[in-house]
Amino acid sequence: MKLNIFETAPDGFLDLLPNELFKVLPGPSLIRFKGKEEPPLFLATLLHGNEPTGLQAIQKLIKKYRAEDSTLPRCLDVFVGNVAAAKANERRFSHQPDYNRIWNGGSFPENNLAREVISIIKNSRVFASIDIHNTSGRNPHYACVNRLDAPFVNLARLFSQTLVYFTRPKEVLSNAMSEFCPSITIESGLPGDPYGVQHVFEFLEKCLNLKEIPPDLDDKEGLYAYHTIARIHVPENSRIGFDANSKDKDFCFIDNLDQQNFAELPDNTLIGWRYNPKLKLSVIDEKDQEVESEFIEYHDKEIRLKRPVVPSMFSTQEKIVHQDCLGYLMERFSLPANADS
Repeated sequence: MKLNIFETAPDGFLDLLPNELFKVLPGPSLIRFKGKEEPPLFLATLLHGNEPTGLQAIQKLIKKYRAEDSTLPRCLDVFVGNVAAAKANERRFSHQPDYNRIWNGGSFPENNLAREVISIIKNSRVFASIDIHNTSGRNPHYACVNRLDAPFVNLARLFSQTLVYFTRPKEVLSNAMSEFCPSITIESGLPGDPYGVQHVFEFLEKCLNLKEIPPDLDDKEGLYAYHTIARIHVPENSRIGFDANSKDKDFCFIDNLDQQNFAELPDNTLIGWRYNPKLKLSVIDEKDQEVESEFIEYHDKEIRLKRPVVPSMFSTQEKIVHQDCLGYLMERFSLPANADS
């Protein structure tokens, strides 16, 4: 698998829809834009082919400066990931790994591609790394960090006062980039929302104009911080639905499941029904241990939470639930003192 490198945007790139990118990008590509300041800001988009907001915001940003006949305030390196899946508006194809799970070693061609990207960006002495995503369920806009150092938190809160700290999955791009620069993931809501594009555009413009990322965290007020403590998986090949009357399924979840995202859910909260008693949900914690019995209990056919949690990324899209997970479980989190330096 070849990494395509462009020293300027291919003709048409700024006007193409995600499902049209294959016309100018033969596959995963790194596009480099000149700016007044170095080192470059690194952006990643379309690691999931059905998440277009990052591309649309980047296109809008570059077109703004070109329309003004002005140079970008800072050099910009843009990695466009799963071009093939974007053509079909799919998160990924079944024969592919998840492009946001390839950044921590491995022997697949995509892992080799990831190593090449990391090497190039590390050698550029990158300013910061931002991985741009949409969510598959309803969530507020929020930013994720894998480290709690002040520059990471300061970069994240430029996008949102809602912050999520997680350490698993460790194979994500933001975790790999965090080894050598401030690195975050931003979640910009559902695809197709114009507000998401505008919000990401404004955030990226702020980042391009930063002279530095503040090394100290002077004010934690107004920051809503959460720590991801587990993720819920359904059994492979299980039949799932989102309607209590779908009793031909193995599992059915409440039809408004994604409306629970970022809500404080008490213990005993109903999240669905199990119609196949031979199967159980899987809950994996931040140590990659199975902890289903700590979080889930079954009352007859009902699936209920065993402890208070704050969910995120709960999805009602069956294919994405099988490709990734049903969602994540979090708890409120106070930033430690060492986040100040």
